[in-house]
Amino acid sequence: MKRVFLSILVGIFIVLTLALSACGDDKGGTYYPTNDEMKSNLENDGYVVTLYNDISDNNGNHHDGTLLFASKSRENEQEEYLYFYRFENANSCEYHYIYMEKNCENYNSLVKIENDEKFGNIVYCGTENAINAAGIKVVKVKV
Repeated sequence: MKRVFLSILVGIFIVLTLALSACGDDKGGTYYPTNDEMKSNLENDGYVVTLYNDISDNNGNHHDGTLLFASKSRENEQEEYLYFYRFENANSCEYHYIYMEKNCENYNSLVKIENDEKFGNIVYCGTENAINAAGIKVVKVKV
């Protein structure tokens, strides 16, 4: 009787271990670090990072949110950079997305996320190296 009970208990333990490990952080999933985490990651990789808490556009309109800007020069004089905006509401996303689309050069990613339950309102533009150094992870979905 003890062996049957012990076998059942071990079986339950194995099932629970497998189930709980599946609930862990999806290492291959999309992840946008906090500003503090991105700042630390980028500075550790030699980037100069500035965090702006007061954002205004070229028309003098205020936008509630933050901007993290990071840059680093390479030996070949190519500039690695990241502009990463987080907004309180989605109204500011379109303006900054269009602005960066017209004014950013040599970027690998230009992304706009509006009203996402997990990430909120994000707009960012940057080079692949800077995005990777920041710790941003994006799952590419084939359609």
